[in-house]
Amino acid sequence: MDKFPISDLAELHMHISSSVTPEILWDLAHEQGMKLPARDYFEFSKLVTINGQVGYEDYLKMYDMLEEIQSTPESMFHLAESVPTHLYQHDQIDLVEIRMNPMLRSRGGKIDLDHIIVYTLQGLERASLKFPKLRTGLILSMDRRFSKEINTIIVKKAIKYKDRGVVGIDLAGPIDPNFSIDDITGLANRIHAEGLGLTIHTGEATKADEMWEVVQKLRPDRIGHGVAAVHDEDLMKFLVDHNIILETCPSSNLQTLAVKDLEEMKFNYRTLVEHGVPFTINTDGPILQNTTLPKEYQLLLDNEILTLEELKAANARSHAATFIK
Repeated sequence: MDKFPISDLAELHMHISSSVTPEILWDLAHEQGMKLPARDYFEFSKLVTINGQVGYEDYLKMYDMLEEIQSTPESMFHLAESVPTHLYQHDQIDLVEIRMNPMLRSRGGKIDLDHIIVYTLQGLERASLKFPKLRTGLILSMDRRFSKEINTIIVKKAIKYKDRGVVGIDLAGPIDPNFSIDDITGLANRIHAEGLGLTIHTGEATKADEMWEVVQKLRPDRIGHGVAAVHDEDLMKFLVDHNIILETCPSSNLQTLAVKDLEEMKFNYRTLVEHGVPFTINTDGPILQNTTLPKEYQLLLDNEILTLEELKAANARSHAATFIK
């Protein structure tokens, strides 16, 4: 079988936290005089990349250090330029939506959110200037651990900068028993009214019942991961009827144990295809996951999980489903 053509791919689900090489992280940390958990570079590089399965909670803990290193406006400018540049030059990815939580980079409110956001947007713009074919957009993330008031601030910032490159809002973060979908229902309505895209992490560490609550109360355009949907035929029909697109992340799901092995992964994807559920292929974060987007496509092709035509359709769907105008 022919190999999947790796040109003109689109990445819709990528956290900038987990998309930066160890070399760049190491330099940024030392420029800031940060004390790192490892004094040896090669030990440090092992802490910021995943090999094997780590589980969902341990996976999320890795983000704390990554976001701390990236918590200056200058760092975000550098990263927002360098990450899409690398993806375009090395993987021929011509459409990149990057997501990040500005509040987690404010160092407890000591760094102004506007500076973090504007510097990030300027970095993305500079990358696009270098490569006219490259399209970039920024998604700001709310967090399940945050109060309604703090998530409201993030939404207001997204609205403020929607004409400068912020294209959507995400909900991410660890599962918190105090979090309620009802807390952000009003924010979701405002996001839709402002014409911004809305994507929600659900159906990865949570079950189909939360996905039902998300799709009915928040009406997202897309869902991050969403693998739990394969166990509920009515939910899959709802996704199809409302054209809610899943942002699937194959290697990430294996590493966090959201999917236990390739056999289960094949069952998941074949179930989605059988029921006509629209999905895209993404990395979640190529450096932390120790992968690339072409490798994700090749993984699915080599293990006969999806056919070449199905992979081409997923990539076309990514270009059509982007929040970038």
